[in-house]
Amino acid sequence: MRSSNILAIVGSILAITTTSTVLAQGEAENIAVPRKPEWTAQVNLAAVPNLPVRPIGSGVCENPVCDGTDNDRCFESCGNKPNSDDIYGCPKPKQWALTFDDGPSNYTAELLDMLDQANVKATFCVMGAHVRKYPEIVKRAYDAGHHIASHTYSHPHLMSLSNDEIIAEMKATEEAIVDAIGVKPSYMRPPFGEADDRVKGLMKAMGYKILLWNADPTDYNIYKEANVAAKIKATFVHALGGDDTGLNAHEDPGFISLQHDLYTQSIDQVPAIISLLRGSQYQLMTAAECLGDASPYQKDHGNSDSGAAALPSDTNINAASLPQATSSEPSASAQASSPQASVGIAEVTPNAPVASVHLPTSAAISLSFTPFTIGASCLLSFLLSLSSTML
Repeated sequence: MRSSNILAIVGSILAITTTSTVLAQGEAENIAVPRKPEWTAQVNLAAVPNLPVRPIGSGVCENPVCDGTDNDRCFESCGNKPNSDDIYGCPKPKQWALTFDDGPSNYTAELLDMLDQANVKATFCVMGAHVRKYPEIVKRAYDAGHHIASHTYSHPHLMSLSNDEIIAEMKATEEAIVDAIGVKPSYMRPPFGEADDRVKGLMKAMGYKILLWNADPTDYNIYKEANVAAKIKATFVHALGGDDTGLNAHEDPGFISLQHDLYTQSIDQVPAIISLLRGSQYQLMTAAECLGDASPYQKDHGNSDSGAAALPSDTNINAASLPQATSSEPSASAQASSPQASVGIAEVTPNAPVASVHLPTSAAISLSFTPFTIGASCLLSFLLSLSSTML
């Protein structure tokens, strides 16, 4: 056997994830979602409603005035009648929680500087893939007293995923966050605000409270609208004036606002927003603080043993065909066409060949010690030894 062939086989053994294109509120990315078979077994599904996977875009409540019986198939509470577990705003007047989604990004450090200078604490709903890319930024935010919450690994439409896929999104994010800061969040924000009763049941089974919002400056339209900076500030002005913000339908006394630390145009408005809110005698705090939650992290945290490893940017593994390793295709629901997002979840199975695999910066390899991986490790050692004797 030629040494070049041996090295090609070695490359095949290492190919254990795939990528898919998703959209994190306007920014296209290739994200591979780690998946472990034991994750689903860790979740008690007994109380999770047995509702179908829904096509992307199907969660808008068709009955605007109802008694709440349609809540199971709506991603927002039907007829302005919130479920008891829904969190939209702060419970007391003159409370305001600034929250930032989809980070961390290369702009988050600048945002942290602004918040530090103003002595303001905020809530960061982070994506697992981005935590893997910028773990030091998440740790800096946590160490400074900011609140860290989960925003899934790849920002999918959760209602379009199977239970297994949703659990993988959350567990992969848990491991990334625990690796970065040593604790597991107890709050999560569903991408696009979409969560029917099945998704809510899964979150509760995994120990999460769902954190929504009631003030939205729509900064994610940064590439679609002109004068976005002015519109961002205008949202806060309207809310302070008692105008209908379009989202405070439940008439919460205080506010939880939604921004994204992906966009410098939005971050640049933060000092002016802080000044505006303080000028109106609002107390600025994290979402956990305004909800009276002094311990917004789950008790069973501890260090993660995820075994995930970040890869250099644009790493490519060209794998020759080899039985014993493959990556499964995403579910049909996850492949539903959408201008916003599609998601795939990678899984190792022992029966089919692997082709070329591309792993982006944000991807992580998740290694599970199964009979296959142990056998592959032994085979790898043998082949490398054989190769060295032939060179």
